[in-house]
Amino acid sequence: MTVIRSVYENQTEILKGIMALYAPDGFECDCTYGNGQFYRDIPPPIFRFDIDPQTPDTIQATSDNLPLTDKSISSLVFDPPFLTYVRTGRGGNGNMIMAKRFAGYWRYDELESHYKATLTEAGRVLCKNGIMVFKCQDIIHNHKMHCTHANVIAWAENSGLRLQDLFILPAKHRLPSPNRAGTQKHARIFHSYFLVFRKI
Repeated sequence: MTVIRSVYENQTEILKGIMALYAPDGFECDCTYGNGQFYRDIPPPIFRFDIDPQTPDTIQATSDNLPLTDKSISSLVFDPPFLTYVRTGRGGNGNMIMAKRFAGYWRYDELESHYKATLTEAGRVLCKNGIMVFKCQDIIHNHKMHCTHANVIAWAENSGLRLQDLFILPAKHRLPSPNRAGTQKHARIFHSYFLVFRKI
C-alpha cells in the first residue's frame, strides 16, 4: 500500500496524492487554468476557466464569478497569483521576473479580497462534500509576516468550507527577493501550500 505524504518535491505528486484521497476521477474544474501546466501528467479538468485564456479550450471567466450553477461540481482547483512586488505602482518595476510571469496583487488587501471572493464562489458552485484545492504561499510584505495559509483556512470557514488536508511544496529555486539590501528581518519563505477543503 502506497502511503500518501504531506510533503512532496513537485506539485504533480501532490496533485496525484490529493486525487487518490479525494478525487479519484480527477478534478472537475480549474478556475485559474493558465496554460495547463498542472495537468501535464494527470487528466485535465472538464471545466477550464481563466481570466486570460491561454489555450483554445479555456473559457474566459474570473474565479469569483464562474459560469456554473449552484452546487453543480464536485471538485475545484484554484492556483492564484501570489503577491507581485511593484515598488512604484502598477506601472513601475515591471521588469521583475514575478511581474512578467504572473498577474498579481500590488497590496495584500487586494489578495485578501480576491481570495475571499473566490472562496465564496467555491462555496456556491461546489456540491455537498465537494472538494476545493487551494494553492497559496505565506508572505513577508511591507516588513510584516502574513500567514496566508492560516488566513485562507479562516476565510474558508465563512463559505462553508472546512480544511480536510494540507500539503507542502518546497521551492526548487529561489524566487526573486523584493528587498536584497539591508539586514534580514525574517526567515526566507521557501515553500507553498496545497490546502484541501471540503464543502460541508
